[in-house]
Amino acid sequence: MGEKIGQIVDSAGNLPRDIIEKYQIREVPFYYTFDGETYLKESVQRGEADFFHIMQEHPEQVPRTAAPNIHDWLQAYDEAYIKGCRKIIVSTISHKLSSSFENAHLARKMFLSEVRDVEIKIITSSSCACGQAALEIKIAQLIQDRQLSWEELLLKIQRMITQLTTLFTVDSLFYMKAGGRIGGATAFLGKVLNIKPVCEFADGEVRPIKAIRGRKKSIIAMTEYVISRIKEGSNPLICTQNALCKDEEIFMIDYLCSALNYHSPIHSGTLGVVVGAHSGPGSLGIGFVLE
Repeated sequence: MGEKIGQIVDSAGNLPRDIIEKYQIREVPFYYTFDGETYLKESVQRGEADFFHIMQEHPEQVPRTAAPNIHDWLQAYDEAYIKGCRKIIVSTISHKLSSSFENAHLARKMFLSEVRDVEIKIITSSSCACGQAALEIKIAQLIQDRQLSWEELLLKIQRMITQLTTLFTVDSLFYMKAGGRIGGATAFLGKVLNIKPVCEFADGEVRPIKAIRGRKKSIIAMTEYVISRIKEGSNPLICTQNALCKDEEIFMIDYLCSALNYHSPIHSGTLGVVVGAHSGPGSLGIGFVLE
């Protein structure tokens, strides 16, 4: 590939900072607020750990998130163009979960009305969090390898999206109830029975897979589900994310690597605010993309 390709992502995948620096990825942040008045940019004005500590200390302050606006996307396109990128790949959270994808498209239309010598391809990951991150890291590697033409690259990305899995489990149902994901009766019953649901982002939406009694059992069940999926595919790129539960993330990674005899890198990090606002502290996720 002769032309320089730029990569732009929204922050719903919450890529590790070292990955962003290594591959020169431009991240367009989501916004979040605890009071409905003061909006902060994700990973810019405060770290994710601070976000989850506030949720822990002030459970009555339910956070809300807002997608990057058209101006944010226009600025990202302009920066990529100034750096010499004449082809740009943009990936976002599932279009069913946020207006980020739509805003990126509206900004693209405005940008291309003035700038003609650039091509911008916008892709919905149909996922979020660590699954979105896995896809975006794989895209970055393919761009860096420079082995595929532009058309081949886009086709490969679309195929990879069909091989993308994102799973997560929560420690408390309080935040899913506060965010309107489940009803009060379900949350109450889950608390009484110590239910820890395992959920999946499927077809761009959240879908419960299993309701497990007990925290450790839920982590094992989620990991075993991932193991069964990976055994059916090849060459996985795996990401994990935690919300103030690093030790449990390490347990999950060790369990996974032992079961699969897996020795490749696993990209771990903190869960972003987009999913974290609805899942809360103690949430744990794992995502991967197969070739």
